[in-house]
Amino acid sequence: MAVDDHAINSLRTWFDIEYEELKKEWKSGQYETLSDCPSFKVTYTYREALNVLIKGPRYIDETQLKKMIDEELEVENFWKEKS
Repeated sequence: MAVDDHAINSLRTWFDIEYEELKKEWKSGQYETLSDCPSFKVTYTYREALNVLIKGPRYIDETQLKKMIDEELEVENFWKEKS
């Protein structure tokens, strides 16, 4: 899977920001588990997204992309027929 390094680097910047926030929250001792920290879900989501960009998805499901393309082509064809 070839992913543009710019996409990975951009996402990594946002991950780093959230990670530092998560680390501060955890160090504060206010939370019983790491997942109780307010920034945990966002940090985790960025990490998972980076994993997909770096390693590729665990499975490939073309359903959503195919639906998006089909809908867009339908609109394009509608307007092409009108002109």
